[in-house]
Amino acid sequence: MLTSQILRKEVRRLLARRAFPLLSGIILVLILWVARPSFAQDAKPEQLSIPAGTPIEAKSRQHIPMKLGQPVEATLAHPVYANNKVALPEGVRLQGSVISLEPDRDLRNDARLNADFTPYHKPTVTFISATLPDGTTIPLSTTPSSDGAPAIHLTPAASKRSSLIAMGMDSVKGWISSTKEALFSPGLGDRMVQLLYKQLPYHPERIQQGTMWTCELREPVQVPGAAAAAMNPDPSTAHLLRVAGQKPAPDKPDAAKKDLQLHAYLDEELSSANAKVGQQFQATVAEPVYGPDHALIVPQGALLIGRVTRAKPSKSFHRDGQLRFDFRQLQMPSGGQEQIVGSLNGMEAKGGASLTMDSEGGVKSQQQGKVIVPLILTALASRPLDDDWSAQGGAAVGSNGMGLIGRVVGITAASRNLAAGIGFYGAGISLYRRWLRHGKDLTFPKDNRIDIEVSQRLGQQLSQR
Repeated sequence: MLTSQILRKEVRRLLARRAFPLLSGIILVLILWVARPSFAQDAKPEQLSIPAGTPIEAKSRQHIPMKLGQPVEATLAHPVYANNKVALPEGVRLQGSVISLEPDRDLRNDARLNADFTPYHKPTVTFISATLPDGTTIPLSTTPSSDGAPAIHLTPAASKRSSLIAMGMDSVKGWISSTKEALFSPGLGDRMVQLLYKQLPYHPERIQQGTMWTCELREPVQVPGAAAAAMNPDPSTAHLLRVAGQKPAPDKPDAAKKDLQLHAYLDEELSSANAKVGQQFQATVAEPVYGPDHALIVPQGALLIGRVTRAKPSKSFHRDGQLRFDFRQLQMPSGGQEQIVGSLNGMEAKGGASLTMDSEGGVKSQQQGKVIVPLILTALASRPLDDDWSAQGGAAVGSNGMGLIGRVVGITAASRNLAAGIGFYGAGISLYRRWLRHGKDLTFPKDNRIDIEVSQRLGQQLSQR
């Protein structure tokens, strides 16, 4: 043990010398070759233990039939750490299954407004094993999760002041952009099939590719030492793989001047429905933060103490809830405390395509097509009443309110008034969904992953310790 420590010190001394880089590189290679038995004797792979209660975020790799007992193949969305080391890297494959199907009553009731009588379900999944990069499969047991939904990563938007007209124009541009993406992004054929299914009064269900579930480990998970060592190379000797004679890369003077970026999981649910201004909450740091010299700045497991700064529940006429918070304190596992100024800099939002984050970290709802979609449907609904159109042609264009049933009824009845009525019904449903019905509360569930930006000053203080 003592011999290997002396050798490591000698290696660092040689690498620190700027003169004669080629000669130093040759001597370094000879030292490593001679010292192989000593390093091998000291290298005892340490087994990592992931404690129970650790959040696991799994993302489905493909579309999955909505069936009880259906196998689920997923990948780990974010790395999992244990003792400040990578225990499960991002992209690890997870194996699980659908253990129950519960009725999704909200979705069923909303679909019936468009004559879609599919009995929608919420799948509950659990995962039982993980396959590491070296091919090793380890068992695990997670809590059941039924919060699966396609997820997006929100980041702050550029700071700008907009008038009401500019905001409306941005909404229209967003709707046009999302429409172009739906038409020209890969997978158009599959989306067209799903659009056709949506027009039917009954169609098969499936779990969408990219659906993310958040689970917790029921029991500790043991990662074999060999696999853990492969995922965590020794930082003190990782640079020894440098080609002999190559000059070391110059230090980046601005590396320590950047704001500190922390990744954490909420320890409790936060909702605009019941949160109060001034309410405190906690989040646990999920990934350790290291300095340029690989010195540990913020360890995994540190606690962030946050405070709600704005909370408004949802109201009628589609006024969604509002919630904003920041962080004021960082508690280290060793017991030390630091006063901080931290703001939300990113988050995982499930089914959050209608959410946006402003430049100050505030999250709010922003529904696209709030104005243009009802206008288009109203214009189409009036087409059957135009004398320039035939009864069948006007009915085909205007009867957009009740899917395939409404279109078939409108065409076969050959009634302009009936087709227009179906079309105006569809426009009214669109207007109700976007303007009249009760808004939704903004909710951050327990174990929601968030990114926090801490002031530059704290990052410099911690890196100097």
